[in-house]
Amino acid sequence: MPSIFAGLNISKMGLFAQQRALHTISHNVANANTEGYTRQRVNFHATNPEELAGSNGMLGTGVDVDAVKQIRNEFLDFSFRGENATLGEYQVYDDILTNIEGILNEPTDASITKLMDNYYAAFQQLNKEPENLTVRALVRQRGIALAEGIQGMTQAMKKLQRDTNFEMSVAVVDINNYANQISALNKQIYNSELTGGMSNDIRDQRNLIIDKLSKIVKIDYYEDDEKRFHVSINGHEVVNHFNNDQLETVPRQTKKNEDDVTDLFDINWKSGADFRTSEGMIHGIIEMRDNIDGTNKGIPYYVDKLNEFVDTLASEINGIHSTGYGLKATTGVNFFTFSDMSTADYNAYMKDHGLNNGPALDVSASVLVGITAADPMTEEIQAQNSTIIRENINKLLKNNPDYNKKSVKLIEGKYYLTDRLKADTISISSDIDKDLNKIAAADNSNSIPGNGKNALKVNASRSNIRLFDWGSPDDFVKSLVANLAVDKQEATRIYKNQTVLIGQVVVEKDSYSGVSLDEEMSDMIRFQQAYSANARMLTTFDEMIDIIVNK
Repeated sequence: MPSIFAGLNISKMGLFAQQRALHTISHNVANANTEGYTRQRVNFHATNPEELAGSNGMLGTGVDVDAVKQIRNEFLDFSFRGENATLGEYQVYDDILTNIEGILNEPTDASITKLMDNYYAAFQQLNKEPENLTVRALVRQRGIALAEGIQGMTQAMKKLQRDTNFEMSVAVVDINNYANQISALNKQIYNSELTGGMSNDIRDQRNLIIDKLSKIVKIDYYEDDEKRFHVSINGHEVVNHFNNDQLETVPRQTKKNEDDVTDLFDINWKSGADFRTSEGMIHGIIEMRDNIDGTNKGIPYYVDKLNEFVDTLASEINGIHSTGYGLKATTGVNFFTFSDMSTADYNAYMKDHGLNNGPALDVSASVLVGITAADPMTEEIQAQNSTIIRENINKLLKNNPDYNKKSVKLIEGKYYLTDRLKADTISISSDIDKDLNKIAAADNSNSIPGNGKNALKVNASRSNIRLFDWGSPDDFVKSLVANLAVDKQEATRIYKNQTVLIGQVVVEKDSYSGVSLDEEMSDMIRFQQAYSANARMLTTFDEMIDIIVNK
């Protein structure tokens, strides 16, 4: 037969249990706005009953606290972290492509299209007034504006690549810091749970760090039966319970792309393993910094296209301009060079940096040396047409990967396979910069005053649909901008979709794990009433004992 003191003990245990529940509610309310906090709930269980004498059944002995548990859905965590990596990657694509759009700046007064409008309009005016020095000065200034505009865009692209490289170094530091923090928290959790408890608040800290890490790089993680926590990146274990591997940046010895900026680096694990990743912010940064082709075309692609545009357009204009004559019968002068070179220095440089050995080009050859503009390349090509000759040469070059970064230039009446003219170094030739008379408006030296036919030829190059694979210079710029717009639109679409998807998962997580003040207040009243009832029971049993002892 249970003693009267059993009731007193049951009331005391109930009092303590409800008090523990009220403390937990207070903790939830205090952390309602704490990032990463998961609401907690006290689990009660009835204590082991006593058997009544004479096999007349069992008598309850009260309540005890089983554990303070987190209300957390592991599936929602897994979904969030998987989608978070995609969100981080496409956020990078969207940001960097937005910057590239700003650099190209189409359509504005600072765009390539507008600069070409002004440049070709000046040559159109020169055709009408070839002896007017004011018009010639306008041609020079519009040429400078075109060169400096494209040069500035290319330099801005390269600065963006350098900034992206720095952004990668920041991501590496973040990954290393998060790995260190996870290892330290693993140790705290493991040591504090040896006695069987749950370190809920420390686990919240670890989960928050994992959430942040999942945006930078796609991760896999698990906790084994011995409560040892592991995190891996693309199969490489970055956190192994108390230990972690670290990333390091390694200066790149060889450029991945010809026109990459210097001081780029690659990433390796300090343990010696190669770093590989397929999703996340850092993957997006690598793609945008390094990709010159493929699905996710990065900064090098747009730098390469600007180089192609400048090299082809400048070579075409030089080919036309160098065959014309200035006011003082000067000829052989290029309009564009690089780094403010003179025509003579430019031609000498290009010859030195060209392929000057091998057979003359024909329909089967892949090396070009000194073939003149007048030489027929096929039976169909008899005229001295630089565009057709260059077009046929380029078709042959495309089949030879060794020469895919070379170009064909007319130098002193002959065509050479040479290095490209770079977009970040293009300028007008120092000959024209110093002497307006050398602008070749006339088509021959014996023309009567007022001949501006060569200026008209330069102006006509804008409508040459055979100049680029994409058509005329205008077509090339439009195609480049259109490709950028499509890539940007796709990146923005996926980024926005991921933002919505992540938002939905976060709402589900918050509804499941977040603190609801209304719900907590309701529970507070419930447990407070239970606490009062247990206190009243305690008072009752105290009065009963008092009657027995004193009365």
